[in-house]
Amino acid sequence: MPIDKHGVATELEANVETIKAYLEDDSRIVERYQDAFQRLPQEWTSEEIREALQNVSYPGASPTDVFDDATSIIVPHSESNEWENHEEVNEWARDIIRDIPVMAVDGSQLPPTTQFNVPVAYVQSAWAVNHHHAEGRFDRDVEGQLLTPGEVTQEPENGDYRFVDSQLVGHHRFEHEGRLLIDRLSDLAAAYNADEITHTPVVFYDGPLIASFTNPLKPETRERYISTLSRVIAASQHHEIPLVGYVADSSATELVKMTRLLLPEEFETDRVIPDAHVLTELMSPWGDTTVPFISKRDGSIDALQTTYEDETYKFRDDILFSYLNVPPGAGLDRIEFPGWLCRSDGPDGYESMYEYTVEIVRAEAGIGRGYPEILQQVDSDAVLDQKDRQEFHRVVQRWADSNDVPLEWNAKALSKELRRR
Repeated sequence: MPIDKHGVATELEANVETIKAYLEDDSRIVERYQDAFQRLPQEWTSEEIREALQNVSYPGASPTDVFDDATSIIVPHSESNEWENHEEVNEWARDIIRDIPVMAVDGSQLPPTTQFNVPVAYVQSAWAVNHHHAEGRFDRDVEGQLLTPGEVTQEPENGDYRFVDSQLVGHHRFEHEGRLLIDRLSDLAAAYNADEITHTPVVFYDGPLIASFTNPLKPETRERYISTLSRVIAASQHHEIPLVGYVADSSATELVKMTRLLLPEEFETDRVIPDAHVLTELMSPWGDTTVPFISKRDGSIDALQTTYEDETYKFRDDILFSYLNVPPGAGLDRIEFPGWLCRSDGPDGYESMYEYTVEIVRAEAGIGRGYPEILQQVDSDAVLDQKDRQEFHRVVQRWADSNDVPLEWNAKALSKELRRR
């Protein structure tokens, strides 16, 4: 049934004062946090902050050494001050990113086939590398994986039967994307080392590198996600290819949490609000970032460790983040990245690999009108829709017929299929 529009409107009208009060309180809190954020570099050193927070397991954030050289936690993008339209953004971005390869991977999935008496599913991941050459070199492909009944079903504790668990498809998809990203990142590194690529590539990961979303999961499921992310991050460090986890319109709260702990007398009774709500009005209209901070959000970061190419990697204090203002979106985007970017020298014209990476991210988001173009491309390439689902069913049916597999439709699904024809 369609939504009850009249009922929604009535409920909104009944709660108008409550909602107004929430927004008014939020505005006052934001102003006080803005003042505190601006005072931090003047009143604290990075060592003083770390010492003040040393007895807190997860204080939200911790400063890097860059903090001590900053007069503000906002890093302005002065080139954009005179821009008046998107064409000027685009012109700047294309000049910055010319001949620099950027790569991304994204995935999609088809759920288990409940229409058949045999449950199978499908995941696929798209990858793309835009070399930003004048002649327009763009490498891209899609790779898929069939999930068999044993991979999409599980056995309960009593062991009497197996049942289809659609969530397992998402787990396999995540791992499939991770493996493909590592493979393509390794290929880029090999090409760069062989001088087939003249500029350091940058790899975009669609989502966070900080796996807080895994905290509610079962230990064995959580480990699958953590293991995949750990290997992706380790591959970046091992091959020295910059990696960025891109989170659009972030609602993270690390800086607010850190500030509350540093200034309890000012914020002890206030609720936690997203960092982006505080930072947005402190930034200029386009391109500003924050200085990098170490994320100390929760235990999911402590768990990021792995062995890659016979080397051990641990990222407990080595996943960093910055915020980025690239309109037209109303909120701020967030980039998460391994700490080696800040410790490594950048290409000519850039003090560090971090500064280089941020500039490429800026340019890619500028070309994409507020969201990295390469991520838009792989999302479009990866998506599986209802038409794909129907074609998948037909392929399975033809395969079963040609191999004498006793595949049967269930009655409800067959009835729907016949009505749609």
